[in-house]
Amino acid sequence: MSQRPVSTAPIAPAARAPLTRRRVLTASAAAAGAFALASGTGTAWAEAPVARFEAETRTGRRAPGAVAEPSVVVRWNQAAMDAILGRYQAAGNRFGPATVNARALAIIHNCVYDAWACYDRVATGTRYGGSLRRPRAERTLDNKNEAISYAAHRALLDLFPEYKVAIDSMLRSLGYDPALTDPAPKSPAWIGRRTAQAVLDYRHADGANQLGTPAYTDTTGYQPKNPPQTAGAFDPSIVVAPEHWSPLIVGGKTQRYLTPQFAVMKPFALSRPDQFTVAAPPAYPSVRMTAAIEELLDISANLTDEQKCVAEFWLNDDVTPPGAQQMWGRYVSARDGHDVDEDAKLFFGLNMAECDAAIGSWAVKAQYDFARPSTLIPYDRRGQRIQAWGGPGRGAVAMDGVDWQAYVAVPPFPATVSGHSTFSGAAAEFLRRFTGTDAFGDSYRFKAGASTVEPGLTPRTDVVLTWSTFSEAAHQAGISRVYGGMHWSFDNEPGIEMGHRIGRVVHRQAECYFTGTHR
Repeated sequence: MSQRPVSTAPIAPAARAPLTRRRVLTASAAAAGAFALASGTGTAWAEAPVARFEAETRTGRRAPGAVAEPSVVVRWNQAAMDAILGRYQAAGNRFGPATVNARALAIIHNCVYDAWACYDRVATGTRYGGSLRRPRAERTLDNKNEAISYAAHRALLDLFPEYKVAIDSMLRSLGYDPALTDPAPKSPAWIGRRTAQAVLDYRHADGANQLGTPAYTDTTGYQPKNPPQTAGAFDPSIVVAPEHWSPLIVGGKTQRYLTPQFAVMKPFALSRPDQFTVAAPPAYPSVRMTAAIEELLDISANLTDEQKCVAEFWLNDDVTPPGAQQMWGRYVSARDGHDVDEDAKLFFGLNMAECDAAIGSWAVKAQYDFARPSTLIPYDRRGQRIQAWGGPGRGAVAMDGVDWQAYVAVPPFPATVSGHSTFSGAAAEFLRRFTGTDAFGDSYRFKAGASTVEPGLTPRTDVVLTWSTFSEAAHQAGISRVYGGMHWSFDNEPGIEMGHRIGRVVHRQAECYFTGTHR
C-alpha cells in the first residue's frame, strides 16, 4: 500500500476541532473581520460570536502598552485565511493549494501595503512609488484604515469572487460602503481602489494563470514520466522511472501536478525563479539513496507520539499552507503590540517571502521531478519483509515492502525540495530580520486523542509543542514532513536553508520600499 487514502468529503467542524489553531480575534464581525465560513454556501460568512479579543499567542503574553485589539491589517489577514479555507473545504478537499494560497496572500497584502504607503512619510508603493503620497494632514489612522480596507476588499473580490456577499459584508462591518462607485479623487477609498487595481493588473500577467479556464491550470505542458498509481494498491510493474514523481489515484481521482507553472512565475525579490537551488537528490539506485530509504523505514517503525503530533500539527489542514506563517505574523503583532503601520509592513514582507518561497521551491521541483517516498519505497522494497507503521492504531508491523505507506496524506507534486521547509525558512528569516531577534515564544498543546490519523488513540497524553525561536519553528515544520513520510531528509534541511536565503533577499527588497530607497 503506497498511501493512506484520503476522504474527499468535507471535514466536519466537530472532527476538526481538536487540531484547530485559529482564534476568534474580536468582539464581533463589525469590530473584527474574523469570520467563519457558512458551510457549503459559498455566499456568506457568519459573524464571529461575541468575545473579547485574545492575542494569537498561546500564552496570552503581551508587550507593555500593547494595543487591546488587532489592527485592520490583521483583520483582513484573517478574512483572507477564512476565504482560502472556505474555498477548498467547499470543494471537498482536505488541503488547499499552497502555491495559490501563498500568491493570494501576497497579492492581498501587497494591495494593503501599497494603499498604506500613500499615508506614510517615506515608504513607497510597489506600483506607484511615492507619486500618490498624501499630505501630512491626511496621514491619520482613520484614513489609513479606510484605504487599506478598500484595497483589501478589491483584492479579495478579484481572488475569491464566489464570496462577494461575505467580502462586501466584511467591508460594511468596518463602516465602509462596498457599493461606492465614484469615490472622490485622492480620498482614502479612491487611493485604496486605485493602488489595489494596479497590483492586480500587474499580477494578472505574472505567469500564475489566475485568469485561465479553469484558474491556475498548467501552462507548461508537464507530463509525468510514470503512470498513476492507485493509493493502497501499488503496482511495481507499471513503473517506468522509479526516481521520478508518480501521481496517485486517491478516492477515484487522479492527482495532477499542482501549478507547475509557478516554477516560471514572476517573483518579487528573486532575480529569477531559480535564483536559488539545492543539491540534486541521490541517484537511484545508490548507497546514499538506500540510506535515505532506511532512515524513513526506521522512523516509520518507531514513530513516537510526539513525532506523530509534529507530523499532524504541521499538515496545516485547518489553516492551509502557508497559513501557519500567518499565525506567526499575528502572534508577533499581538505580542509586540503592533499598530497598523507595523502590521502593513510585516504582513507585506512576510507574504512576499512566502510567495517567493513558493516560486523558488517549485522551480527546484521542476528541475528534479523527484519521487516521493510513497512510491519509491514500495518500488525499492517490493518482495522484501520490512517493519513499518501498519496503519491507524496498528503500530509497527511486519509487511511486504510494497505495502509501505506514509503516516500522512501525500500532496500532488514532486518531493525535492520540500515546500514546507522552504516556506518556513523564508518566514523565519524575514521575521527574525523584521523584529530584530529570532525570539518567538509560541506553543501549542496537542490534546490526548486529538489525532485525525489515529483518533482517540494518539497521543496517549497531551503533547506540548514549543518554539522559543522562529528557527526552531521552521526546523520543526520541515522535519514534520520526514516524520510523516512524505519527504526525504535531503528535501528538508536544504529547503530550510534555501528558504532563509529567500527570506534575506525579500527583507532587503522590502526594506527599500519601507525606507523609500527602492529604485
